[in-house]
Amino acid sequence: MSKTFNSIGTMSGTSFDGIDVSLTTTDGKDVFNNHYNLYEQFNDELKTNLKELKNSIKNPDDLIKIKKTKLFTQTEDKITNLHIKLIKELILKSENEVNLIGFHGITLFHDAKKQFTYQLGNTEKLSKELKIPIVYNFRQNDLKHGGQGAPLAPVFHQFILQQLKNKNFDAVVNIGGISNISYIQNNKLFATDIGPGNCLLDEWSKIFFNIDYDKDGEKSLTSKPDLIVANNYIDRFSFNKNTSYDFNDFSISEFRSLEKDIGLATLSYITANLILTFLNEKKINKILISGGGRKNKAIMNYLKGRAFDIDEFNYDGDFIESQAFAYLAARSVNKLPITFPETTGVANPISGGEIKTV
Repeated sequence: MSKTFNSIGTMSGTSFDGIDVSLTTTDGKDVFNNHYNLYEQFNDELKTNLKELKNSIKNPDDLIKIKKTKLFTQTEDKITNLHIKLIKELILKSENEVNLIGFHGITLFHDAKKQFTYQLGNTEKLSKELKIPIVYNFRQNDLKHGGQGAPLAPVFHQFILQQLKNKNFDAVVNIGGISNISYIQNNKLFATDIGPGNCLLDEWSKIFFNIDYDKDGEKSLTSKPDLIVANNYIDRFSFNKNTSYDFNDFSISEFRSLEKDIGLATLSYITANLILTFLNEKKINKILISGGGRKNKAIMNYLKGRAFDIDEFNYDGDFIESQAFAYLAARSVNKLPITFPETTGVANPISGGEIKTV
């Protein structure tokens, strides 16, 4: 029988906007109750430093050099301290003792071909300050056994789909920096990254509008996309195998000839229509949408009739991934698999995560 934990999950995604934390009670299998969620936004300096670090790392050797720099040590310390602050706030809110933490950290480098991944965050300091067992480094065991190391949330998405089975949803799509999908066909769980979610939109918004993101897709709605440019871009994608993307796999450079309003509309169209192309190819009908992209009305208009905001079904779409890592931490301790051949391409269903005990 699986042990049940009061588990806190953390997540900070590829957009470097901030940290999500969630307090749950879960066994990583059939039991899941979410109690509280918290979010803290990064200030501009921290966002800039994270992007500088990420853009400086092209291979594992670069990381070795970067880790010796003042920028790295100071940034890691700030990130770790923010996690400690938010986790302590949740502990104070909890009516019961918190006995597990699922710590994702911030991915600075991920290369499935090199079987190498690195998430920023000092687990030694977390353990010393919090004195609670911490599950971390969730991706490495999957990479070691031939998987892509991502996505990791599908087994939690599967739990959500099972809870809502009377609604007949086929899949969960998370539109974060990258769009990824978890779907069930023939009673099997499949998952993959689809393509850019908000990452190009956010970059375009910052460069051409000096805003962090297109709030509610308002600016995207003011213009029509360049369909030739958009469809040429979409045509390059193939969905024949499990794929794990990184922010650096995509660039706005080829869209720079577009006027800024048309460029933003085009990128929203691309995000939505990559999802639609995938759904049509895999014969997936009805999906739930989580992540920040569900708030972009331009994207959601293109998906109308096929996609439904997960918030409508008593889930908070801003915190699905932090909740997932609370769930995954429990699965790890209970030695349940967190990745599968159909989700990451790993050879066999496999557990993951290292456990740091007090």
